[in-house]
Amino acid sequence: MAPAPGRERPGRDGVEGLPLTLLVTMVVLAITIPLVFSSLRAYDRGRVEALVISEIDDFISSVQSIYISGPGNSVLVDFDLSAGAMTGIDYVMFGDSPGGNLSSVIRYKLNDAPEKLLAIVSPNVPMTSNESAALVIMPGANSIKAECASVASPEGTRAYVVLKLVH
Repeated sequence: MAPAPGRERPGRDGVEGLPLTLLVTMVVLAITIPLVFSSLRAYDRGRVEALVISEIDDFISSVQSIYISGPGNSVLVDFDLSAGAMTGIDYVMFGDSPGGNLSSVIRYKLNDAPEKLLAIVSPNVPMTSNESAALVIMPGANSIKAECASVASPEGTRAYVVLKLVH
C-alpha cells in the first residue's frame, strides 16, 4: 500500500527534521525556564515574608496587651517560622539590651535580602531577653514567654517586657 499523497514514509526522511525540532525546543526552553523559575521564587519570597509579618503582628498584639496590663502579667506566644520551598528565614530578632536603641524593634532577615525592621508603637513596648540582650529565634516552631516587669530608675519606674524562649 502506498502512502497518501503529501505524506512521506517513515524512515530516513522523517529523521532529517528531528535535530531542527530539538534545537527549536531547546531554545524555547532556555528562554522560558529562567522566567518561570524567577516568578516562582518571587512568589515564594512574598508568601514567606507575608507569613513572617503575620506572626510578628500577632506577637506584637500579645506583647502590647501584657505591657498595658502592667508588671507581673505574662503570655506564652507560639511563633512558627516556616521557610518556603525556595526562600529561607535567617532569623527574627526581638528587642535589644535594656535601654538600647532597638529595644522596641523586631528585626527579621530572609535569605539573600537585607534585614528589615518593624517598630512597636502605640504603645511603644521596650523588650529584652532574660539575658539582657536581643532574643533571636531561628526557623521552625518556637514558643516565647513574654513577661512584663519593671525597673526603678532616677526618672521613675519603667515597665519593659522580658522575653524567654521556651522549648
